[in-house]
Amino acid sequence: MVFMGSEKFPKENDFDFFITKHGGHDNAHTDMEHTTFYFEVQERNLGGALDRFAQFFINPLMKQEAMEREREAVHSEFQMALPEDTYRVQQIFGTFALEGHPMGKFTWGNEATLNTGIPDEALHTKLHELRLKYYSGHYMTLAVQARLSLDALQELVCNIFSQVPNNKLARPSYTHLEFPFPTDKFHCLCRVVPTKEEHNVEVKWALPSLLSHYQTKPLHYISHLLGHEGQGSILSFLKKKVWASELYSGNDESGFEHNSTYAIMSISVDLTDEGFANLEEVLCVIFQYLTMLQEAGPIERVFREIQQIEKLKFEYAEEMSTVENVENLSEAMQLYPPAHYLTGEALQDHYDPKIIKECLDALLPETCNIIISSKTQEDLCQQTEKWFGTKYCTEEIPKAWKERWASLPSNPDLFIPTPNLFIPDNFDLQKPEKEVPEYPECLVEDERGTLWFRQDVKFQLPRTYCYVYFLSDVTIKSPRMAALQDLFLSLFEQQVMEDLYPANMAQYVYSFISGNQGLLLKVNGFNQKLPQVLDLLLHHIENFGKTLDEKTFQEMRQQHIKGYYSSVLKPDKVRNDLRLAVLQDVHWTCLQKLQETKTATIKDILEEFVPHIFSPSNVRVLVQGNNTREEAKELYGLVKKRLRPPPEQPLMELCTNELAKGSWAVRAKAVNPANTNTSIISYYQHKQGSLKLEVMHEFIDMVMEGPVFDQLRTKEQLGYHVHCTNHNTYGILGLSITVNTQANKFSASHVDQRIDAFVEEFVRTVKNMGAAEVAELKETLTSMKQTIDLTLKEEVNRNWSEIVHGEYLFDRLKKQVDLIQEFTHKEVVECLQELMNAKSPNYKKLSVQVVGASDPEAGAPPSLDALLDKDGIVDYLLPEEGEESCIPKEHFITDISAFKEKLKLFPPTKIM
Repeated sequence: MVFMGSEKFPKENDFDFFITKHGGHDNAHTDMEHTTFYFEVQERNLGGALDRFAQFFINPLMKQEAMEREREAVHSEFQMALPEDTYRVQQIFGTFALEGHPMGKFTWGNEATLNTGIPDEALHTKLHELRLKYYSGHYMTLAVQARLSLDALQELVCNIFSQVPNNKLARPSYTHLEFPFPTDKFHCLCRVVPTKEEHNVEVKWALPSLLSHYQTKPLHYISHLLGHEGQGSILSFLKKKVWASELYSGNDESGFEHNSTYAIMSISVDLTDEGFANLEEVLCVIFQYLTMLQEAGPIERVFREIQQIEKLKFEYAEEMSTVENVENLSEAMQLYPPAHYLTGEALQDHYDPKIIKECLDALLPETCNIIISSKTQEDLCQQTEKWFGTKYCTEEIPKAWKERWASLPSNPDLFIPTPNLFIPDNFDLQKPEKEVPEYPECLVEDERGTLWFRQDVKFQLPRTYCYVYFLSDVTIKSPRMAALQDLFLSLFEQQVMEDLYPANMAQYVYSFISGNQGLLLKVNGFNQKLPQVLDLLLHHIENFGKTLDEKTFQEMRQQHIKGYYSSVLKPDKVRNDLRLAVLQDVHWTCLQKLQETKTATIKDILEEFVPHIFSPSNVRVLVQGNNTREEAKELYGLVKKRLRPPPEQPLMELCTNELAKGSWAVRAKAVNPANTNTSIISYYQHKQGSLKLEVMHEFIDMVMEGPVFDQLRTKEQLGYHVHCTNHNTYGILGLSITVNTQANKFSASHVDQRIDAFVEEFVRTVKNMGAAEVAELKETLTSMKQTIDLTLKEEVNRNWSEIVHGEYLFDRLKKQVDLIQEFTHKEVVECLQELMNAKSPNYKKLSVQVVGASDPEAGAPPSLDALLDKDGIVDYLLPEEGEESCIPKEHFITDISAFKEKLKLFPPTKIM
């Protein structure tokens, strides 16, 4: 509401317009005890932005008509959250709180809670009363970051924020409240029916608040051990039994899990089907490990290792983004004394075995809460949670379980982690061998690939990034190979977990993921031991499958199928898949890969897919950071020595379909009939990109960002998520507008019509812009392009993008800055009209509409088995009889493959 204008700046959304116009963004979020507002903007506009920002708290208008519209936005956000199991379980967890305690309340907002039965006039009065009570200068904290002197910043802030009122009331506090979770209510077994096809068990304990023990962080110590994934850990044991796929432990430090009234300690295990069948044994393993920790007591060696890692992470951290930094700092100022604003969250300075032991000893079977989530419990769950409609039930923990837990034998397969050998001890910076070029240079170009290298001399950190692209087209040729690749990556992650987890703890980060043309292996961390980490990863790829057994494969395949199933239930995921299926020459959807995974075998993985990994067409490698040229070549050598001969056929080019002229639509019924959410994208395809066209598209997208949100979200309240996006599909440029709405509020056709109406008005607005406004907007885009890389990672990723796309235009930003000065207002208008004016002879629009349930009470998510038995998972829809649609009925696509056969392909395109 405070974003909706102020006495000084009364225009609704004035702040948002100002921020987006000057190359920034803003947001806010509410936690249990704090609300945080933040923004970033170009430095030269900081004064104007701060003045507008301060008015949120000085004299916001919060008009009644704006309140009535914003209520719709809050409800829309809640509707989007309805299918999310995390929020559903969280709300049920609140039922274990004392009657009347805030933790037992509804933590969201919707139509019912914001239409409270009192007139809007009275509600509007209460809204202003709440602001005056809680938004008072003497208990608010502010962080501002800019490249100005501290004196200049202080003067700016004091001049503006000294006007924030002080209500003279005591700072709101909740420490007087009773402990919210009494054992007699908390200690129970709760069964939940989730929306996802998964099994999960959570074991939780409610402890007194530990905010004052931030220098020890006892729960972080405990979660380091419980959540460990290396040898001797709970997860390692459960994975060997094929009982679990993931384990999470600790406290996420959100207001829901840790506030001034309590702290939660939890262990959450994602179970396989066999793990769910052996749930009692899984719980026994958890309590065996806990008993071992309690008997051992606090171990100083473990604490010092955690302390060392956190200190390295802090001292050699890459710089946070400005907005992330001030957001974290303003929140830290609420929690810690001034001396610890920067370190309070990050470091563990004080070893306090007493508080660690108290926390460990409190984690008893006699005081825990257990939540079991599985769709197989539907017949048992006869209660319905009030707000989310989740089916659940509570019962006493079985007596037989308690008796077993009371006399568990020790488990020799569980033990305290050994010292971490991956923690580095050499942080020397390499001296440049010669003048370092501004951009990566090609050090090696041989028969198997290329090595690009740049030594870092700017950020001065003992870190290295090594990225490898294994180029291959095997997954382009069939959805089966794409499904096998996805399955391989999941199995590989399981295989390397034990060996790589200590490296991950020592701040070595790796990922092995699918690219458009092959596999991407990324490793980064302290340069001293990075070669060992890369070599270990390559060794595991080389030896993949030697320890893979049928039982593990079957369970992991089932987990993978469930992952696809979860994606299929989300309208925005299906929308994106359908759009790309139309636009790209080849795109395998989650639905297609789901069907292929059903019949995949170990033999298929090992014989059909794995041999291709080290037989790519070629490899592209980037090494950037604290390394010499020779060290970079050694890293390249670790990859090259494992490569086998490439395929005889050249690598397939990636191409984009050229849409037929006019407006086209794909309308599909959302798979989950219990979900009202509808996701709609209007995509406008342009043509082959050039550097100049690329920056004009970025200019249009930047100018559109504020108005599209203001019109379709704020004024028309079509949905909570409204945004525009630039697209580069294999060199073919386009622009889109996305709206996530609710089917029981707006039809897909209505949203599509309103998008069209907005676009028509937007084209007129841009056409009528004055020269001064265009010049200012061009200057904003120029400043955005000239923003320096804040971190080595940003610079590396920008260079890597050029390598991945095979364009190698490392000075792209400099060239774009020059082109921004070149293009004229007339050229922008011509570009926009060709792209988005329905009367343009080259107009090509694709509307993808995944339609939710208008009557959500009428259905429930289909079971996984029912989905797998269905031949065509997607039900394509046509306009209903008498429906007003911007798009002719004959332009609704119900067979994507047949439609694509009539289209031409754009030639392979590089924007260089």
